[in-house]
Amino acid sequence: MLKFLKFLIIVFFLLVIIVLFFQDIVVLRPIKLPKEYVYKFDEPFEEINFSPDSNTKINGILFRAKNSKGLVFYNHGNADNLQRWGRHAADFTKLGYDVFFYDYRGFGKSSGKFSEKEILNDAVFLFDVIVKEYPGKKVIIYGRSLGTGIATFVAKNRKADALILETPYYNMADVGKSWLPFVPFEKFMKYKFPTNKWIKDVMIPIAIFHGTSDFVVPYKSGLKLSKTAHCKLITIDGGSHKNLARFPKYHAELKIILE
Repeated sequence: MLKFLKFLIIVFFLLVIIVLFFQDIVVLRPIKLPKEYVYKFDEPFEEINFSPDSNTKINGILFRAKNSKGLVFYNHGNADNLQRWGRHAADFTKLGYDVFFYDYRGFGKSSGKFSEKEILNDAVFLFDVIVKEYPGKKVIIYGRSLGTGIATFVAKNRKADALILETPYYNMADVGKSWLPFVPFEKFMKYKFPTNKWIKDVMIPIAIFHGTSDFVVPYKSGLKLSKTAHCKLITIDGGSHKNLARFPKYHAELKIILE
């Protein structure tokens, strides 16, 4: 019995070490791109660089729709870079919306080092700059996975017409606890992203898309988040973390929201 308890203690501390020292790899997984990299998309786009401070460059791409109704300000998930995320542009341009994607610090062509404080500041800065092009038009703040917390923070601090969250988490520690409920992630996570707190101060319509077969951010996390504020929860039966756009219900509901 004593040996078993020692084994559990060792396992516990190993898990804590992993959370402390490897969470950047698990949570972020960025892929850098050289400055000269040329994006390739089926739709025309404009590449734009922004400087939130003198030492940082944030790289973004803007896709324009014909007879644009407004803008979707897209905060993407973890992993990869804009070459992957920009492929989702057609989901919005076909509904008459321009869509702006940007890479977080340390992703793609964006310089700097990812930190929660700087990323949130960058998002608000970029929002302020890009929405100046859309006076009198609709502005939608969109977040996917990792970006749902960032999108919620922007919606808390800036005016828009709607907030859409795809596969959101209650907060970052809640995701960890869904896998290892006995580990005190709230004490050890570098990235907090307390979406559950920020969303209470969002004063615009909120829609949440979540799949019942999501094993990255469990459905119950999005369900719990939806109960903290007045949200429209759109459940995609059988949907996983990466494939909601393959379901007709996703596009039908998105069209209703963006009308």
